[in-house]
Amino acid sequence: MGEVLTEMDIISDTIMCSDIGCNHQFQFWMNVDAIVPPHGKMGAALTAQKKVRPDKYAITIAGDGGAYAIGLGETMAAATRNENVTFFVMNNTVYGMTGGQLAPTTQMGQVTVSTPGGRTKEHGLDFDVFNVMRNLDIAYLARSSVSSPANVMKTKRFVRKAIEKQRDNKGFSLVEVLVPCPTNWGMTPVQAMKHIDECLAKRYEMGEVIDK
Repeated sequence: MGEVLTEMDIISDTIMCSDIGCNHQFQFWMNVDAIVPPHGKMGAALTAQKKVRPDKYAITIAGDGGAYAIGLGETMAAATRNENVTFFVMNNTVYGMTGGQLAPTTQMGQVTVSTPGGRTKEHGLDFDVFNVMRNLDIAYLARSSVSSPANVMKTKRFVRKAIEKQRDNKGFSLVEVLVPCPTNWGMTPVQAMKHIDECLAKRYEMGEVIDK
């Protein structure tokens, strides 16, 4: 993200909508303006932000819990209206900041602090954003990971393309990135990266599915 904003020379023209969560730290790491809405309300906040300042880039870096649980209504509303805003969602399959509880993306059988016996159908099926957005009239929808240098570079390309869609007034973009959470997964960092490649990347469809 930092590299793309620098290379596009849009740091001073970017307003980050910073959801509450692990991702909240991003606003302190980049020299961008930021607004902080209630947890999960990025879709509504980004929409208002873009309408008030259409000359600025409206971007959020959200967690899978905020974007797909408490914030799913706002996320989907922004997408169905094809608002000219950009979502980057970090999917680590748990609520990472608050202890590693069950999230919408928690995999079937996955052990969390709130599902010590593993996720079952009783908890509902795990959520895949592609299943609900792939047929919408939006500008861009993609998924990548950060499990290797090659995948980091691919993620960077997706990040840039999503921001360019907003620059060109194409509409709503969402890039989901599979990221590790070694602490809550009970793994070493190396094991967590391996888990992304061997489990999550096989469970989820990767790549670009909408590119208008």
